[in-house]
Amino acid sequence: MPRLIPNHPITAGKRSAAPNPPITHSPPNPMPLIHDDFTYTEADHTSYTEQGYRIFDHFLSEDGLATCRTEIDAIFTRLEPGRDHAHIYSAHQQEPWMFDLARDPAILDMLERQIGPDIVLWSSHLICKAPGTGIAIPWHQDAPYWNVKGVLPAGIWIAFDDMDEDNGAMSVLPGWHTKGKLPTKPNPDSITFDTRIDPAALPENTNELRAQYRMPAGGAAIHDTLIPHVSQPNVSERWRRVLVLRYIRADAELGDKEYEDYRDGSSFPRRFFLVRGEDTNARELETTPF
Repeated sequence: MPRLIPNHPITAGKRSAAPNPPITHSPPNPMPLIHDDFTYTEADHTSYTEQGYRIFDHFLSEDGLATCRTEIDAIFTRLEPGRDHAHIYSAHQQEPWMFDLARDPAILDMLERQIGPDIVLWSSHLICKAPGTGIAIPWHQDAPYWNVKGVLPAGIWIAFDDMDEDNGAMSVLPGWHTKGKLPTKPNPDSITFDTRIDPAALPENTNELRAQYRMPAGGAAIHDTLIPHVSQPNVSERWRRVLVLRYIRADAELGDKEYEDYRDGSSFPRRFFLVRGEDTNARELETTPF
């Protein structure tokens, strides 16, 4: 199964570590994180349903973008020595600003249009490629390899820098989210991403069909969890900082997983947060990590 393998040693099981110091956060911003102009229209929904993705140039407000960048800079100062900037998993369980962004009403309104009113936040991934770094990620799909099963809305891909092919923004195959789970094969060309979609299952003119993500800082994209996508290293002199947020309908099967704390590599469990609606299966879902 596709998995990003951290480029530093990992000890099996939980690792003992000194308690992390309290995190000092920027004061709450009086302006909303999401841009006033952002709305998820019926035209957006139709395009997403048919094409499997949708790009929004104006997603974060100007102040929201500045706040998020400040918080990401602070995360970098706390990053475990040797940890890749691309390996910051489920930090919404440690970072209040990230959790607040993930449950912004504008985001939840969009997700409710896709899966209904009962929404669970289950994962986040801050994926950052410094200038001149990063790896090539092969063609893959997301949902078949997760240990959660249920009705999934779009993954949300939030850009904190101007995005294009030069700094490693992803590309997708429009309409291919309707093809179901595609066959995979081992990926011997990479030691960090061990499987890929079988090239024989992809169209011969992939490069002509692919849609390249290009958007300004503060933009965002949504993509179906079955759409094939790919990305290249950052060959530019610019950062590529992206936050991916993942949700599921509250009646889903919710699988366990351990993540590594970005600050010291210690293990912590995945938690599921009901961010809107009802706990339909009466599982006593949490509503906040704080």
